[in-house]
Amino acid sequence: MLCPPLEPPCERYLAGLPAGVYLLETRVQGETLRPEKVLFASPRLANLASPGSPENLEAVLWDPLRIHPEDRKGLLESTRRLLEGGNEEWRLFRFQRKDGSYLWIKEGLSVFERLEDRLIIIGLWVDLTEEKKVSDEARTDQPLWLSLFGKAPVGLILYDLEDGRFLYANPYALKVLGYQLKELQGKRVWEVVHPRFRREIQKNLSRRAKGEVSPFFFQDLTLITKEGQERVVSLLTETFQWEGRRVGVGIGVDTTPQRILERRLMEMAFFDILTGLPNRHLFLEKLRALTLRGARKRERLLVAVLDLANFREVNATLGYEAGNRILKEIAARLCAGLRKDDVKSRFFADRFGLIFTDIRGTHSLHVVLQKVQNLLKKPFRVNDHEVVISVRIGGAIFPRDGKTPEELLTKAEVALKRAKENDETVGLYSTEIERSLSEEAFLRTAMVEGLKRGEFFPVYQPIVRLSDRRIIGVEALIRWRHPRLGLLSPAKFIGLAEKTGFISELGEFILRKALEEMVPLVRENGLFLCLNFSARQFRETALPKKIERALEETGFPPEKFHLEITETTAMEKAERTLSILEKLRSLGIKIVLDDFGMGYSSMKYLVEFEVDKIKIDRFFVSNLLSGEKSQYVVRTIVGLARNVGARCLAEGIEREEELRLLQEMGCDEGQGFLFAPPLEFEKFRELVKR
Repeated sequence: MLCPPLEPPCERYLAGLPAGVYLLETRVQGETLRPEKVLFASPRLANLASPGSPENLEAVLWDPLRIHPEDRKGLLESTRRLLEGGNEEWRLFRFQRKDGSYLWIKEGLSVFERLEDRLIIIGLWVDLTEEKKVSDEARTDQPLWLSLFGKAPVGLILYDLEDGRFLYANPYALKVLGYQLKELQGKRVWEVVHPRFRREIQKNLSRRAKGEVSPFFFQDLTLITKEGQERVVSLLTETFQWEGRRVGVGIGVDTTPQRILERRLMEMAFFDILTGLPNRHLFLEKLRALTLRGARKRERLLVAVLDLANFREVNATLGYEAGNRILKEIAARLCAGLRKDDVKSRFFADRFGLIFTDIRGTHSLHVVLQKVQNLLKKPFRVNDHEVVISVRIGGAIFPRDGKTPEELLTKAEVALKRAKENDETVGLYSTEIERSLSEEAFLRTAMVEGLKRGEFFPVYQPIVRLSDRRIIGVEALIRWRHPRLGLLSPAKFIGLAEKTGFISELGEFILRKALEEMVPLVRENGLFLCLNFSARQFRETALPKKIERALEETGFPPEKFHLEITETTAMEKAERTLSILEKLRSLGIKIVLDDFGMGYSSMKYLVEFEVDKIKIDRFFVSNLLSGEKSQYVVRTIVGLARNVGARCLAEGIEREEELRLLQEMGCDEGQGFLFAPPLEFEKFRELVKR
């Protein structure tokens, strides 16, 4: 008797099993057994033994004519051992199919019950034909068999549907459950099943006992072993009639290792391995679900991105292990300190993501952001060190700033970028930021193209000797004439060029252009040329070589070249600055300290730098007429310059009264609109001639 047609999932499951299973009633006939009735046969068994006509299984199973002549003797001997009281036999033989071809079959036999003249036998068929082509080990007793079943085990159980008691379990099923057969026969099926499945199992057995349902497939059924451990199995159950009662048969495989692997793969795909938090992919999926819910409930969300500002320094000074411990501690603080429904995620390195639900207003928004800052404000203890981590946060609000997860996350990262640029702790997205970034993106590309097309050019502002207003030098400044935007001041693009690194190319261009244009005027009139170098340019180790090469190639006298650096740039890494200045001074170049008084001066380094000129910032000059404080500062700077052997230059002079005060204080040089604005080369040359 075969089981009725199965639903597609059951068919797929049975097709994947490595064995065909049957339950056979046999009658003793002399020294052999004659198959009498197939009580149960799995589709896999029917397909192996009698494809196309499974109803003839009784006539096919153990038919000597279907067994290869060389293998019949072995089968008769194994059958005789069962008759003599044996309970289990393994045998290997060649089975002939309808088309005349042979299958190598490994068959396991186990006596389920002995009656006066009958034996009820459980059989297991495994097709080893393909393996036999590869290795002759299939002819020997155990190695290939054990290897095969070690990789693809099959469990078989029989149980009474009326009271649920186990009747039989094969060795593999016993191994999975951890019981001896006698121990298991004293238990009911649902007693080895996890509590959450017990009610379902009891209902299933009851319905099958009444003939209402059969077969039934459990995809992931959790069993409890004798030791109390959980094992996950895929199990197909079927029903057959035997001696007036309904008996259940279960064929299954232990999928616990597979489920563990799937869980690990799931963790790797969706979770950060170090912290256990959801990764960026899962963060977006959770955000997708929350935005759908938020749209239905008209709920606002805050999407926040966290960046640890000084985390690279931690890795560099304390090591990556210490950095990992801090990252795990950050994850722990966020999980412990924020609400359970708030999503916490680690994207990569020192970047975290958060989603806050139920944001009701500005106050609520600031409360959660402040809470995050407070959680991470406390120092982290690592290897007897206290580490303080600076946190930057960028945020975007649903639905105001975006509808999709990708859009919201992008805008939160935009807000974070702007917060970092402005040295702010928290930044929230706004349309102004978007416009600013769009403009920056346009200018970034336009600068590169503009330099190629010759849109950049130098302008020159005269530097005069204050005692007689005679032009003694010039400062070269850069301008950009864009074909569509017109003339752009440096304030529009220098900061962006500095940020992107394009300042190096612009700086080299203006250096060579100014040197080429000014060589004749310098030689004819004895003028000097001042050129300002940004902090990023000054950090280039190749700067002295670049300047030396440009001076040589243009023929510009080095002693007439004045290099300006700001006080802040000079003091940023004073020891390194000193080294670079020594190399430049060895070329004969003069050094000008710009914006003096606006940074953090150190008298020690001011002396060591040996600057040739100190430039008074326009802030102090423009406030000379406002009160005595600015006059006192300017007088102090002038005196300080004299004491260290440097000249003093005031910038931004616009009024005669400012000039008079600077002359009285003894300032040597000046520049500003009082004398002339920055001029293009031809106009500047005309001014010098006059």
